[in-house]
Amino acid sequence: MTNLEAKQHLARKLDINYSDISNNGLWTETDLQTLIQLGALKAWDFRPWPFTQKTKKATSNSDGVTNGYYDYPSDIMNGSIYLLKVGGKEYKKILMEDYQKFFEDNPTATDRLCSETETFIFINPRAYTVGDEICIFGKKFPTTVSSDGDLLPFSPTADNYEHSGNEAIVQLAYAEALDSEKKRNPSQAELERKKAYQTLDILWKPFAASKAFLQSKGRPMFNVPDYFGGSTQVKDPSYTGNFNYLN
Repeated sequence: MTNLEAKQHLARKLDINYSDISNNGLWTETDLQTLIQLGALKAWDFRPWPFTQKTKKATSNSDGVTNGYYDYPSDIMNGSIYLLKVGGKEYKKILMEDYQKFFEDNPTATDRLCSETETFIFINPRAYTVGDEICIFGKKFPTTVSSDGDLLPFSPTADNYEHSGNEAIVQLAYAEALDSEKKRNPSQAELERKKAYQTLDILWKPFAASKAFLQSKGRPMFNVPDYFGGSTQVKDPSYTGNFNYLN
């Protein structure tokens, strides 16, 4: 679905003539565009859709080693990193307070750990060397639709390739219109919003099922803290009870 098709669809829901919208006394072209973009944003943020994922690569540098952190990439949403590798090795992401506490207690540790706070990514500088490649996997910022030919998010490559998610985007846009000062119909808006999210939930089910059936290799099912204060490393990483699979 193109941006133009989405606006036309929204106009039909609002019972207005899109081809004559310049003469409409209530809605403008800009209004419809704003509503479609808002609907796209809500659908984008609702689930970690495959088309929202992004990989970002950079090279570690001396400033990062000295400071212990790097700035968040400008094209990846803050807090969205789900996998980070340096020099081809995965780093375990933990809470910032746990990260700080661990290195307060173990200032020379070389464990492959990372964390994030505000707009910074903390990576243990003692676990890699300058020049190593940093590979970040996260969620990219939503696309902006503005031109008539722009594709909605659920048509990532071509107009004919789309999911029911695009219909949900228009429905979310319609809900926002109903909730606006121009329509003042919050009860109907809530019903339309609920139907839109139900559509997105149905669309998400096969993605969720696929993830559930994937078996992680060499990863623990549960993250169990080391309550006994022992070493964070094991001699045989293939050992069944290895909870510290990154070491």
